[in-house]
Amino acid sequence: MAAIALALAAVGSLMIRPIEDPDLWWLLRGGRYMIETRSFPTTDPFSYNAAGATWINHAWGFELLLYAVYAGAGTTGLILLQALVTIVIFGMLLGALRREGTPLGAALTLLVLAAVATHGFWRARPQLASYLFLLVFWSVLRDYRAGRSDRRLWLPGLTLLWVNLHGGFLVGLALVGLCVLGEIVDAMVAEDPSARTFARARGLATTLGACLVAALVNPFHYRALVFPIQVMGDTFALNYISEWGSLPFRDPQVALLEGFVAAFLLLALVSPTPVRPSDLGIVMAFVHLGLQASRNAPLLLIVLLPVLGSLLGQWLAARAPRRRWRLDLGRRGGLAVAAVAAAVILGAWRGWPSASLAAQLRPGLGVADVFPQGAVAYLRSHRLPERLLNEYIWGGYLIWSLYPDYRVSMDGRAAVYGPQRFAEHVTIVDLHPGWRPALDRLGAQVAVIRAGSPLASLLVASGDWQPRYEDAVVALLERRGSR
Repeated sequence: MAAIALALAAVGSLMIRPIEDPDLWWLLRGGRYMIETRSFPTTDPFSYNAAGATWINHAWGFELLLYAVYAGAGTTGLILLQALVTIVIFGMLLGALRREGTPLGAALTLLVLAAVATHGFWRARPQLASYLFLLVFWSVLRDYRAGRSDRRLWLPGLTLLWVNLHGGFLVGLALVGLCVLGEIVDAMVAEDPSARTFARARGLATTLGACLVAALVNPFHYRALVFPIQVMGDTFALNYISEWGSLPFRDPQVALLEGFVAAFLLLALVSPTPVRPSDLGIVMAFVHLGLQASRNAPLLLIVLLPVLGSLLGQWLAARAPRRRWRLDLGRRGGLAVAAVAAAVILGAWRGWPSASLAAQLRPGLGVADVFPQGAVAYLRSHRLPERLLNEYIWGGYLIWSLYPDYRVSMDGRAAVYGPQRFAEHVTIVDLHPGWRPALDRLGAQVAVIRAGSPLASLLVASGDWQPRYEDAVVALLERRGSR
């Protein structure tokens, strides 16, 4: 127990970091809006650019949770929430690994490496719900398919919760569908297919049908199922938003992810028990997701780790009788791994072993200095016109800080704005051809943009905009004659 507690405490410590997620703020404002107005918004109330546009607020339940935590404990509560949920998820992953036969020392090693590989993804945002529910789905499905237990009745109820917390619920439905297909494939390639395989496929198909029905119990009904597909179809926004881009393969964290995938493939080749084709197919489907978008890296590890742990446990069990040593030293081995993990985290707290690594891993509270806090303070004390031209990543912070006195031109709810408005925003802030006519069509009166940016320089040089405030982060400009 001491080894497990040390390892999970180290993992949780990694997730205590200042708030830097730009989407957190509009999520908070959405929860506050619902509480204050006692209504459920179906059109956009926060922007003048997309005023009245349809808002499929798929994360409404998580917004209420975030705002409740913030109202009770502020930003510190939000940071502790992300650490606590992460500890729960990694604790459940440890349980899944142990059920798969992974030795304790190896399981804790995998967990600590996975925490480092996904550092920065475990933020107080709706994806946390998807990570948690995906793990529960995968654990239930693996236990059922292995004949350990049948808890499929959990999945429709969990789907009902998931669909009202985050649009990632479709990943859970897709996973059940992949398991149905996997059972059929396993039966087709088996020399002597068992009747139980087809029975499991039928049982999983019934579960999938029940989950689909449960997914319709949400404020948007069938549109909640279509919405994530529509988001994935907006290629312009996906190409612009960094978290939807592919992984940066020169990053050390990505090297760890590659190591997990490589270890899985190597163990699949040397495992004394042949890997089920369905397991191989499901893991590779999530490898594709992880390669396609960096935000999917935790989804990949959640699905990969139990399969990898099972293969590793089988390989170690087969090797141990022929060797006079064991990689798993039981509790002492787990304690050693946990102690090393705790030492690394302690080193990050103290600024060791290197400045760059310490800066990346060192825990901290508060709000990161990446938001236009000075401009917000100025706008609160000096009443300027309400229509803001703002950076995409600052829209949520401005909504949280200034609504209803000011309204933004763009924020992280890309689906609300649609491809045309999003493209016009990029044209303006990135100075693409036609940016001046696009800015005139927008009708912005105040600009909240990056200090020293080419756009800020051109607006001031044009004589049509006058500076009102500037610091190292933000330049605040007002269009002449706007009042």
